[in-house]
Amino acid sequence: MDYVRPSIAAMKGYVPGFQPDPWQKYIKLNSNENPFPPSPKVKETLQALTYEDLRLYPDPVSLELRKKLGALYGFSENQIICGNGSDDILNIIVRTLVQPGEAIGFHEPTFPLYRILGILHGAKVISLPMSEPYNQPPMPPPDLKIFFLANPNSPVGFGFPTALVAEMAQRIKGIFVVDEAYAEFGRENALELVRQLKNVVVVRTVSKSYSLAGVRLGYAIGHENLISEMIKVKDPFNVTRLTQALVAAALDDREYFQKTISQILETREWVTKEARALGYRVIPSQANFIFPRPPQEGKGVKFYEALFDRKVLTRYYDEEGLRDGVRMTIGKREEMIAVLQVMKEILPQFSPR
Repeated sequence: MDYVRPSIAAMKGYVPGFQPDPWQKYIKLNSNENPFPPSPKVKETLQALTYEDLRLYPDPVSLELRKKLGALYGFSENQIICGNGSDDILNIIVRTLVQPGEAIGFHEPTFPLYRILGILHGAKVISLPMSEPYNQPPMPPPDLKIFFLANPNSPVGFGFPTALVAEMAQRIKGIFVVDEAYAEFGRENALELVRQLKNVVVVRTVSKSYSLAGVRLGYAIGHENLISEMIKVKDPFNVTRLTQALVAAALDDREYFQKTISQILETREWVTKEARALGYRVIPSQANFIFPRPPQEGKGVKFYEALFDRKVLTRYYDEEGLRDGVRMTIGKREEMIAVLQVMKEILPQFSPR
């Protein structure tokens, strides 16, 4: 007897980037992790905590952390919800808003979790294909319960101007979710739209920009009426005591945050220039990764394999519009020097004859 829902049995699940064993010596550029350690303030806070703290439940609503985030961006804590990574926040949004049969939408290529969440909750899934140069995306249809916009885009890295985001948000009757997992690496963000439009929700994470992927903290900023409904839906204790304390410490160290972001941006622009000089095609990125493609089209999987064989981990997507290249996280300068040398060595495999 088959106990599984047919939609789940037919669904392709989310596949995280390959996580190698610690002893395997790879240049790990496949999960968009920050190459630098967290703020020293995080280390100090971690050392000050005791194992006795772990016997107590965390604050179920992460109030102090929400106050700190609110002060940082100019919002009330009542406009913010915290979760176990931004994946948890996206799930809460869908659980709060979508009934079976209602429609959600997104552009493609994009973060694959949007589709998965729609299927999990029995939603009608509407995808709007985009193509290069990605500056004129299809406008979302009005009758959507949710539209997800990854901005900057993942896995390609381009960004949409705020004016265009506002135009898209005003076209739909439902909630317009701007997934800003990489916003700290970009030029623009949609936080001001939260103040202007009641249907805009911004989702962010500390995984990339604060080097805290291991503690799992995501948050959403939106209209307080919507946030209060989302708090009803979340798991009761969805953010651990450790996470709340360590993220609060990281948020306090603005100098370290700005220093590491600046280094990543500088390296990103340098790598982009050098890869293009070798002959690779690279779309300008607003994230902490790039999407290089060798000169020959349709060779993304071979490119991935050639890098993998030389101990460089990247991310390949076997999806329409993404099969020409790989997503490559920006690592430390010395790592990227080594990667560029590898890219130079394997380039003859992908050059037109």
